[in-house]
Amino acid sequence: MSGSQTIDREAMRKGLRAWLRQKFAELGDLTLSPLRFPSGTGNSAETMFATMAYEADGEHRERALVIRRQLAGTDLFLDADIRLPHRMMEALALHPHIPAPRALGVEPDPAPIGSPFLVMEAIEGRVVDQVPNYNVEGWLADLPIEQRRDIWLRAIGTLARLHRIDWRQGFSFLDDRQRGEPGIDQFLAWTRDWYIWAKAGRRLEVADAALDYLMANKPRDTDVSVLWGDPTPANMMFGPDLSVAALIDFEMASLGPGEADLAWWLEAEENFSTLSGVARLEGLPSRAEIIAHYQAERGRPVADLDYYSMLAWFRMNIVGIRFSDRLVGEGRMPAGTDVLTNNPATMLMARKLGMPDASPGEGFMAMVNGMAGAGA
Repeated sequence: MSGSQTIDREAMRKGLRAWLRQKFAELGDLTLSPLRFPSGTGNSAETMFATMAYEADGEHRERALVIRRQLAGTDLFLDADIRLPHRMMEALALHPHIPAPRALGVEPDPAPIGSPFLVMEAIEGRVVDQVPNYNVEGWLADLPIEQRRDIWLRAIGTLARLHRIDWRQGFSFLDDRQRGEPGIDQFLAWTRDWYIWAKAGRRLEVADAALDYLMANKPRDTDVSVLWGDPTPANMMFGPDLSVAALIDFEMASLGPGEADLAWWLEAEENFSTLSGVARLEGLPSRAEIIAHYQAERGRPVADLDYYSMLAWFRMNIVGIRFSDRLVGEGRMPAGTDVLTNNPATMLMARKLGMPDASPGEGFMAMVNGMAGAGA
């Protein structure tokens, strides 16, 4: 649930100001503006904006901040820990060719503002909005056709360059050896555990069969890349010159084959075009062009994309399970909703497996509306 609905905002501001004063004790006369809660954020963690003003070297200065507060108790992800995205930003600072916000601090103690949180510097830029659908309206649609293509290819190029990083150069904290060797084995083991946790003993016939398929057909000889986890244009900031200003939202970061990230991007695009009943925005590169550009930037061909598409649908389905449970818990969806079995991800998995169709129903639309209300 959105913590801003249950925690007094002024109390949160005061708690955060006290924390900042302790964190940056060398800064004089530190003050904090009222917290701002933007629309279009808040599913994996609640996002707040604020301006910190202070005295340094005899001058008055200001710094724009972004605060991400963990939604403890209704987390979308297994073993959710706000320290993970903070560590990702710290690690990416060692690789400046992959832009990310500057991490300023993290607090695992919920006492200051009601839940664990991180603080980072605000980046000048904008994301490609999912609400409203970027294929229909928004700043991307207002750009000339050739610039739309350039933005997409820059985004894919940045993703490929992330995957070229040797994970041992600053990202060893992602290595979860209790779930196997780094790579596809470790990635699948975490995904399986995440699903078992999310479904909470319920029988979900298509998803259960999809997990069996994924475990039985995992590719061989895969690479080990630093995975962003949730690569979408809504999690990428573009600067005034339309360059990639920053990657954001690393709550799903892990180690695994680069194709897992690429397939997530491709299938997320399908969600906002074909599966949403709208035409893809003119000028955006085709699926084949995206794959070709990724391969050129990555320096190797991609493999087994059909498998990784299935894996993307399966992971998207898990996010849907957790989010629908959150909405049910908040009383914004009925407990008997059909969204767990009738949604686009389940439909696509069923088709791949030759099982009866599971077309999206009223429950899915209710969940989409709930996600739009809370943010993307």
